[in-house]
Amino acid sequence: MPKELIIWPEYFDSTLPRRLGRRVPKHQAIPHPTIKDLIDVCRELNFDCEVYEDKKYPRMWHSSKGCIKVLLRENSMLSKNEVLRLIAGKLVELKSASR
Repeated sequence: MPKELIIWPEYFDSTLPRRLGRRVPKHQAIPHPTIKDLIDVCRELNFDCEVYEDKKYPRMWHSSKGCIKVLLRENSMLSKNEVLRLIAGKLVELKSASR
């Protein structure tokens, strides 16, 4: 059975403090990431993902950005933190290339 990880855009938002949900260091975060940004990065990293646009991040229940579910292959040895670091690195790379 594949490993399922729920990934919220707030994990990568450089405008949020860690106590409100940012899970990566500020130098690996971008301001106001969107679900579309996460989907683009997951496709580039060859992760299978599903989008849930109607979900709200519990610490930021007043704003609705949604989340994605990343499906890792059965033989994948990546932890959630490793996946977050991969996504964060690619997010920064894509945002700096689009400027």
